[in-house]
Amino acid sequence: MDKRFIAGILLAVGVLLSACAASVEETPSVVETPVETEAVVESAPDASECLACHTDKQKLIDTAKPEEADHEAESKGVG
Repeated sequence: MDKRFIAGILLAVGVLLSACAASVEETPSVVETPVETEAVVESAPDASECLACHTDKQKLIDTAKPEEADHEAESKGVG
């Protein structure tokens, strides 16, 4: 074989192997500075409001999620 051909193959293998080597990168140090934020005020609902809604039987019936149709008939049979 020609010496240039062998030298080219060796050069290509060297380039490929150097591409697989672990690279050393210096990560820039990031300095975080605290930032003031607005105070968030959350107010819990008054307990009497919860009791008023959850103890009113007619309101619970009116706002309840309707029952879905019986799907048992669809799941019986062949297949």
